[in-house]
Amino acid sequence: MVFIPFIYFTLLTLYLWRKHRGFDVCVYMSSLYAFTSMCAVIVFTGDMLGDGGILYADNDEDLSPAATAVYCLVLTFSMIPFTLIYNKEIKTIKPSSPFVLELTSWFLIAVSMLNLYLVADSTLDILQGNLGAVRAAHYDGMLTPAQIKAEAMPAVFKYLYYFNTSTLLAMPLFFYYLCFEHKPWWFKVLLLFASLSNPIAGIQAADRTEFTFYVMMFIFCLIFFHRYFSKRIKRWLTIFSIPVLALIITYMAAVSIARFDKRDGGAGGSAMQYAGQNYLNFCFFWDNANSDLVSAEREFPMFYHVVKHIDSNNERRLSRSGQQGFFISVFPTFIGDLFLDLSLLGMLSWVIYFFIFSLLIIRRGHKDSYDMGDVIMIFILSAVPIFGIFYYRYFSFTNTLMIAMAVMIYILTKNQIVYKLDEDIRSNSDV
Repeated sequence: MVFIPFIYFTLLTLYLWRKHRGFDVCVYMSSLYAFTSMCAVIVFTGDMLGDGGILYADNDEDLSPAATAVYCLVLTFSMIPFTLIYNKEIKTIKPSSPFVLELTSWFLIAVSMLNLYLVADSTLDILQGNLGAVRAAHYDGMLTPAQIKAEAMPAVFKYLYYFNTSTLLAMPLFFYYLCFEHKPWWFKVLLLFASLSNPIAGIQAADRTEFTFYVMMFIFCLIFFHRYFSKRIKRWLTIFSIPVLALIITYMAAVSIARFDKRDGGAGGSAMQYAGQNYLNFCFFWDNANSDLVSAEREFPMFYHVVKHIDSNNERRLSRSGQQGFFISVFPTFIGDLFLDLSLLGMLSWVIYFFIFSLLIIRRGHKDSYDMGDVIMIFILSAVPIFGIFYYRYFSFTNTLMIAMAVMIYILTKNQIVYKLDEDIRSNSDV
C-alpha cells in the first residue's frame, strides 16, 4: 500500500507535464507529492519509523486502503483548479491598479524595516550560539529577544508587526515589478528584502519552516514568471539566488545538526523522516483520530482568536494531543489537519469550498493574461497545496492577515473607483 501514492503522483506529474507541454504550476504541485510519497516509501521500508514526527512505530502496520484512496483523490481534487493555468499561454500580467500595488509594496517594506529593527541586535548572537537550545526554549514558550523588544513598543507598532507574516506577498510583487515595470533597482531590492522578513524573524527561534516555505513559494514564482525573464533578469536572479540559497542551506543544516545530529540517522535521516511522514501520518490519523473531538481553531483562526480567545499554540496543541491520545503537531498534509480538526465530512466540505473559490479566481483555462490582483490571489491559494505537503499553512490569525490583505488587493484592483484614481495620478504626472 505504501507504494501507491508514489506511483499515483508520479504518473499524475508525468501526465500533467505532457498535457501542459512543460513544467508549470500544477506539475510543480504534483511533483511535490510524488517526492514526499517517495520519501514515505524510503522511511517505511527502511525501518525509520517511530521518530522524527512519524506516529507509526514499526512497518508491520497495515496502511488503510480507504485512507490511501482518500489521500490521493482529495489532494488531486484540490489541485485541479491550478491545472487550468497554462503558463505557456499567458502572454502578459496586467498592472490592474498601480496605485494599490505600490501602496501595498511600501506598506510591506515598512513592516520589514520594523522587523529589521527588532532582530538586528540579536540575530548574530543567536546564530553564534546553541541553536538546539534556542529551539527548545521556543517549544517551552519562552519569548524571543525580538518579541521581548516588540512588547516595549507603542501599541501601533505592535499591531503593525502582526503583518510581518504577510510580507511574503512582497515576493509576487517583486517578480511583477522585475518583469513588467520600470522601477528603480533599489525599490525592487527593498521588495525582495521585505519578502524575506518572516524567515529572518524565524531565526529568532531557530526555525526552519519559514525558510522552507519561502523557498517553495520562490520556486512557484520562478515557474509562474519565468517566461517573462530577459537575459539580464536571469543573470541578476542567478547572482542573487546562488549566495542566498547557500546561506539558507547552511543555516538549515546548522539547525538540523544542532537539533538532530544525536539521533539515529543523524540530521540527514531526520530530514528524510520529515519529508516522508506526510502520507504515513495521514493514515495514522485515519485509523486513530477521534472524530467527535472537532476543533476548528486552525481552520477559522481569526474567528477563534477574536470571539473565543483561542489560538492554535503549543499549549493548545498539547492539550488536544492529550485528548486524542497521540501527538497531533506532526506533518499529515493539509488534508490531514482538516480531517483531524473537522472530521471526514468537514474535510471534504472544506476542500470543496476551496475548489470552488479557486475556480472563481482562476475562472477558466487557456487564459492569455492575468492582472496582479488575480496573481496575488492565486499565490496565496497555491500555498495551500504547495506547502500543504506538510500541514495547513493559514493556521493562526496572523497568517490569516495575509489572506485578508490579498483579498483586499483583489477587490480594490477590480474596483472602478481605484481605476479612476490611477487615471488621475497618471494624468497629473503627465501635466
